[in-house]
Amino acid sequence: MAMHRSIYDHNGIPTNKLQAVVPSVFAQQPYEKTSARYGFVPTIDVVQSLESTGLNLVQAGQTVTRIEGKGNFTRHVLRFRPQYAPTVMNEALPEVVLMNSHDGSSGFKLWLGLFRMVCANGMIVSSGTFSSVSVPHRSNAAEIVAQQSLDFLSNISALESGMLRFRERQMTESEMYQFAEKAAQIRWGNERPAGLDARQLLLARRLQDAHHNLWAVLNTIQENLTKGGVSLTRTGRRSSTRGLRSVSDDVRMNTQLWGAAESFLHNGTIDVEARELDEV
Repeated sequence: MAMHRSIYDHNGIPTNKLQAVVPSVFAQQPYEKTSARYGFVPTIDVVQSLESTGLNLVQAGQTVTRIEGKGNFTRHVLRFRPQYAPTVMNEALPEVVLMNSHDGSSGFKLWLGLFRMVCANGMIVSSGTFSSVSVPHRSNAAEIVAQQSLDFLSNISALESGMLRFRERQMTESEMYQFAEKAAQIRWGNERPAGLDARQLLLARRLQDAHHNLWAVLNTIQENLTKGGVSLTRTGRRSSTRGLRSVSDDVRMNTQLWGAAESFLHNGTIDVEARELDEV
């Protein structure tokens, strides 16, 4: 699994700290082994464009590589928040999530995100209303990303309506277990940890999430998968799951979990095919 490093500051990340932790943002040329046809647009240009529209960069992370000379060009994910962000459903702040790389592994890709204040945890919205947006590496990429970000944030009422439908949809014990099983499949695929009981993913970490509605179940499962610490039943020793340590896995898992919740809400089924990262 690819490792990553990250930084978070709700007041905005200073440039010197961003450069120390996520140097890929500041690359001024692509990785030397990319194709000659690869279009290059510095991520810092897009960061500055978004900041000029009133968005603060509050979280940033990038993939860590052992390949010599590639460390300043790897995939990175950035989260931006409006300076005067309205709360959504009295518990979350809207964000814009941006992914890019300078090694050819990813172009610019944009999602609407949510920062849930009670657990200091970020989600990514993946729905028909707020599907991901891909932006080619062209000279006007910064302007396109900025405009799309504003379009996302201007339609927060639609997001809140969707979240309320999640909250109103009560789930049976069987449905919750099916959702947890699907979440385990999304997170680990065929490499599921030995001794994992999917019911452990349904254990809420705070009273606010101890409910049987789709919104509470989604948040509980997402936090348990993201942060790890879920108990595993193994003979002779105690152990627990690890938190996410890959920027790509974080985006993939978040978008697919939201997609699974959307599928359940509209179709009454848990199964969902979500391939948000296949095209980047």
